[in-house]
Amino acid sequence: MKILVMGAGAIGSVFGGFLSKNHDVTLVGRNPHMAKVKKRGLKVSGVWGRHVFKRLKAYTSVKPQIGKQELILITTKAYDTEGAIKQVLPLVGDETLVVSAQNGIGNEETIAKFVGQERTLGCMAIFGAILTEPGSVKVTVYASECLVGSLSGNEETPKRIARTFSEAGIPTLPTDDIIREKWMKAFYNMALNPLSTILKVPYGTLGKFEETKTVMRKILEEAFMVAERKGVNLKFDCNGYFEFLLKRQLPPTAKHESSMLQDIIKGKRTEIEFLNGAIVGLGETLGVETPVNETISNIVKAMEHLARAKRPETH
Repeated sequence: MKILVMGAGAIGSVFGGFLSKNHDVTLVGRNPHMAKVKKRGLKVSGVWGRHVFKRLKAYTSVKPQIGKQELILITTKAYDTEGAIKQVLPLVGDETLVVSAQNGIGNEETIAKFVGQERTLGCMAIFGAILTEPGSVKVTVYASECLVGSLSGNEETPKRIARTFSEAGIPTLPTDDIIREKWMKAFYNMALNPLSTILKVPYGTLGKFEETKTVMRKILEEAFMVAERKGVNLKFDCNGYFEFLLKRQLPPTAKHESSMLQDIIKGKRTEIEFLNGAIVGLGETLGVETPVNETISNIVKAMEHLARAKRPETH
């Protein structure tokens, strides 16, 4: 299968590397990471072992010679989704599938506007990875199987893609409601990422104090009200999910540091607008008040501004 990974940072590189064992994989990402991959291969370490993948093609932009692809994985930040799908459109053939393996709410809908629901799938990745240096990524945490689902209700295609990922070494299961699953992951990210960023602590610390647990609960209460008003088919109520978060999801990722914090440290834009900020925007549309999520979003945005203002001083 010809596979393109668009936005090959840490997560995208892991997907691309493992898939290259059995498939013709092209990465599109940034220098100097792509230059190192092209020169010496992609090094992957961490909880899934040590690997060097040398069969990858690597580019810094979409080139015509890449050709039509059978599968395109979008692994960019959520704010780059529309730009990414516009760039890869020349590589979309009659049978091409496009998969969003991203955080945040609304990525699949954005992709579907350009390629149609029947070609669009979502993938919820429940593993974490970091770029340790150009050409090298580390899988830092694995909590559960990835989930893949179709927007069109097609059942066979998600099964086929899940099998493809699993055979490559990335455990994956099909789901009949990927939008529900993406919302469930978004709840996790909304509750943990911004507070971890603001307080500069790993996820596990947030579960130790009543004050942080209170803020997390308030974030989730607003988010669940918005999701319910939007008609998302949820498998928990807010109380049930909060208990699940503290007892099941937090322990295996207790040492994980928020990628949002890493973005702030690097002076980069975060995905807050597609997490807590998305709750604020949807709340305004649906008539749900979201003061806690609005406050959290504003604090993180202020941190972005401050980080960017300081960045020139470090050069």
